[in-house]
Amino acid sequence: MRVRSIGLLAVALGLLLVAERAAAFPIVFDGEGGFGLSAATAAAAEADGVPIVDVDQIHTAAALGLTIPAPDVLSSELVDDPSVSNPNRATSEWSVTNSGQGGLSDAWLVFLYPTDYTPSEVGFEIDGDDGWIVVSVFAGGSYYFYPAHSLGDLAPSDTTDFLMRHLVGEPLHEDGNELVLPQYAVGAVEGIPLPEPHVLALAALGLGLAAILRRRSA
Repeated sequence: MRVRSIGLLAVALGLLLVAERAAAFPIVFDGEGGFGLSAATAAAAEADGVPIVDVDQIHTAAALGLTIPAPDVLSSELVDDPSVSNPNRATSEWSVTNSGQGGLSDAWLVFLYPTDYTPSEVGFEIDGDDGWIVVSVFAGGSYYFYPAHSLGDLAPSDTTDFLMRHLVGEPLHEDGNELVLPQYAVGAVEGIPLPEPHVLALAALGLGLAAILRRRSA
């Protein structure tokens, strides 16, 4: 019994380390009509450690008093013949300010669809350990899935920043001599606590142990 217990402990620790090392998951806007993510992409992101959270409604950013200036581009890595499997890459920094009169609690910025590129050719990396989730909303008889980044708690006039790692599977648009990254229609939700990485890791650990125990009892 002691040897078996040590073996299970070793497997448990291994699963925990794998959960903690989950890499960022690349998404594109492959949902129906270019809106959000397909159910398959959302499920794949969830399997990679990005939680799916059900919400009743997605508000406009303006309805929650959010001000979002054009993001600053920090870096880029361009390729000669971009595709979804070999995309142009860039990192931008987003700043979001609560310009409303009241405070926001557990707020999230929701990315609905790109406004100036082919949706299924563009996206970005999301990581459950880096403040990303997928929100699911039921409307018109169907479920829709959208990536969302945590804004946390924002008192009036507070600003929060986060990085976005863009993936663009087509040539970047040009504005004069400048290359233009995708722009997005966004919404917002609040009242969703940030899932803690160690909680997600333990959830994965529990599923792995349950599978091991089922195999042993079979």
